[in-house]
Amino acid sequence: MKLKMICALVAAVTSSAAMASGPQCNHAQLPYQQMTPVPYDSSPHVPQDTIPEQCRDPQVEAYIADWEAGKIDFNTIEPNDSIAKDQRFCKGLDDNGNVLEVKNCDLKNAPVGYMWKDLADAPMVIGITNGGKSDHEPHFHGQPECYYVVNGESPTLADNKFRPLKKGQYFYIPGNHIHNTPIMNEEGLGVMYWYPNNAHFNGFKYYWRKDVKNLRVAEEAFDRVDEIRKRDLGLGPYGTNEAFFKK
Repeated sequence: MKLKMICALVAAVTSSAAMASGPQCNHAQLPYQQMTPVPYDSSPHVPQDTIPEQCRDPQVEAYIADWEAGKIDFNTIEPNDSIAKDQRFCKGLDDNGNVLEVKNCDLKNAPVGYMWKDLADAPMVIGITNGGKSDHEPHFHGQPECYYVVNGESPTLADNKFRPLKKGQYFYIPGNHIHNTPIMNEEGLGVMYWYPNNAHFNGFKYYWRKDVKNLRVAEEAFDRVDEIRKRDLGLGPYGTNEAFFKK
């Protein structure tokens, strides 16, 4: 306890360079010890018809070009070598949240009506999803994220409003901005997603409402998102809309 107090005092009155010279205080900070960030309510950007500059990447653009040309679909799109060979299949969840294989990459075989496929990890995470009518929990993370819609459409939280996100459109979400895309219609929604300039999906930290409990300013951001969901979509907070999304 005394050592921790001394380190705290040293941190308060010295520079980080000075701290580094004191090995007795030079302990790596663990993820659960890090300060919880305060999120913005939503991306300041809105869906658009051209790829945002922040999202440009040759590998992603090649995938999109092949998709638009009809050369690939959910079943035939191939991951790169960063994805282990035994993980190159469409994945879904059962009712208990366990990951399982979705046979034939057919959404009808996905127990909860949602599936995805991992396409790349390091040096940049890329994936593709397909989902039927279903609610999704608002969340945020430190990494920026990009979407390209491969099929369907649904409203997405953008610039403090739920705006249409349609097939062929792109959407850029800066880091630490809450995002939410409930799938509101039977047509469903399929999205290619990627995290520009970030690697290793296992190193990402996702924040949900439960992760900001007692951090009032962060809880208030989620509260405002709930208000926008109610105003624009007629939805209650996540987890209270079973009747609307029931199959």
